[in-house]
Amino acid sequence: MDERSRSVARVLTVLEQLSVSPKPLSNQELAEALEVPASSMYRLLRKLVELGYAEFHPDESSYAIAPRLGDLGVRLAEAGGHSQPLQRLMAGVRTATGHTITVWVMQGTSVRISALLVGEIRGVRSIEPGEISEPFSTPGLAIASRYSPEQLRSMIAQCRRRHVDLGRRFRKLSDIQKALEETRRRGYAVGYNMKSDGWGILAWPILLTANPLRLGAFALGAHVATLRREELRLVPFVQRLLANYAAEQKIGTTAATVRSP
Repeated sequence: MDERSRSVARVLTVLEQLSVSPKPLSNQELAEALEVPASSMYRLLRKLVELGYAEFHPDESSYAIAPRLGDLGVRLAEAGGHSQPLQRLMAGVRTATGHTITVWVMQGTSVRISALLVGEIRGVRSIEPGEISEPFSTPGLAIASRYSPEQLRSMIAQCRRRHVDLGRRFRKLSDIQKALEETRRRGYAVGYNMKSDGWGILAWPILLTANPLRLGAFALGAHVATLRREELRLVPFVQRLLANYAAEQKIGTTAATVRSP
């Protein structure tokens, strides 16, 4: 590999590390993770900041993905689609239930829809392609249920530093911890927003890529009354398909045939 190719590979590796990290990373942390001299890493990071693909946090002397790169990544994901196992999972659940299926990913301190299959809509719905929501909305809770305490505190610190609302119901760490405990115990997050728009969501944490590790949320949406009535029947069905998807992601086998719940 020539020098130019090594430089490109190093840039992409740095961006990959920053994109999956739950917190900003220092120059030293990146240099050690990628086994390159700290001085070389510093020059690369400063160039990424100059180009607008990374941002520097002077208070912590750390670096994170900048919104410009996040927007580019989302556009590429939406334009190119997702993995075939994920597409099959979405199509299978949509066909069997008739409900709207979405996949959410973290983008900075927010969660954003990266894939959508519209279901049989009755009345008002809020879900639209590209919609952005708070970090601890229903899909955000599903993703955060897999976070460590340190990752959770780092996310909240970033939100406060950027003046981002934590979520509709949350004002402090203890509020979020209680909601996450319920999500972990249940295995999925629940959001019934009858007062606002009548839209209900069930969301599960899902592994989008294993290397690098990237978590998302797989969500099923419908009118509140419908989802309340069907929740107990839908949950084991969706969880079974999520288990099939996880196995397929790991060993590359063909997904099982989807049957109606």
